[in-house]
Amino acid sequence: MFSIENTIIDWVINSYNTLGYPGIFIFMVIEPTVLPFPGEIILTLAGWLLVNNYFELFYVSLLATFGTLIGCIIEYYIARIFGLKLINRFGKYILITEKDIQKTESYFLKYGYYFVFITRFIPLFPKSLTSIIAGVYKMNIYKFSLITFLASFPANYLYIYVGNRLGKNYSDIEKYIDPFKLPILIIGCSLVLFYFVLKFYKIKRSI
Repeated sequence: MFSIENTIIDWVINSYNTLGYPGIFIFMVIEPTVLPFPGEIILTLAGWLLVNNYFELFYVSLLATFGTLIGCIIEYYIARIFGLKLINRFGKYILITEKDIQKTESYFLKYGYYFVFITRFIPLFPKSLTSIIAGVYKMNIYKFSLITFLASFPANYLYIYVGNRLGKNYSDIEKYIDPFKLPILIIGCSLVLFYFVLKFYKIKRSI
């Protein structure tokens, strides 16, 4: 039971143990379009496994943010060069529907730079959507990069910090959550499954 989730987490953990600090940079570059789970998980595990003091907390957060920035710039230029036709055609493979794009587009046109900034703080929001729309509308790349960096650093720092605190206090926390571990896992896996089923259903309807 839960073999898929455990396999994914084990893979991330083993990668961190093998790659060390560069692992968080690589994961954050490829996270939006390649990895089948949110960046929040990657960041939290990084805080748990890679951080031992405040200097490392800052350093790992900085590495993660540069990874985020590179990944977003890649998506920005893909969208800027190839436009929405390519995204609408292949977006389903990264669980992005045409409706998602249209909704993000309307918010971007209404709020502009503020929308790019705020979406970096929203948990589980597909950040690639923001980069794609910014690229399609040819937002100034320097402003896009600056806003992405300034918003991503505190957001990444927060998740890494939370992961670090959880790791340091795991033995104490485990005493309290142990009786509820199975229900928590069942609910968590059910929510993840529901999310992906809903996404696939929306994609199927849009085809």
